[in-house]
Amino acid sequence: MVINLAHRPDLESRVERLADRIGLRGRGRQTAVIERALAAFEEGMAENVRDPVTIKASINRYIDAGVQLRTRLEKDFPSASAPLSASLQQAIYGERGLPE
Repeated sequence: MVINLAHRPDLESRVERLADRIGLRGRGRQTAVIERALAAFEEGMAENVRDPVTIKASINRYIDAGVQLRTRLEKDFPSASAPLSASLQQAIYGERGLPE
């Protein structure tokens, strides 16, 4: 596929600015910039790809952290008749002097 930057002056100027920033000179500098940009993009994409097992493990860690936080906070509000979230809201409002 041929990339013709002449039809997109905005892209051409961006590629030229990048070439200047990384010190590329001479013929083929635009192609070199595009190749480097694609390589960096592909590398970033490879790091962001997660397999289903990793995703599931991450979700489980968040769930466990939430359960542990709730358990710890329930110890601070043992006799709360309202749900924990309402008890926390009342405590925060009380600390800040806000009306309920």
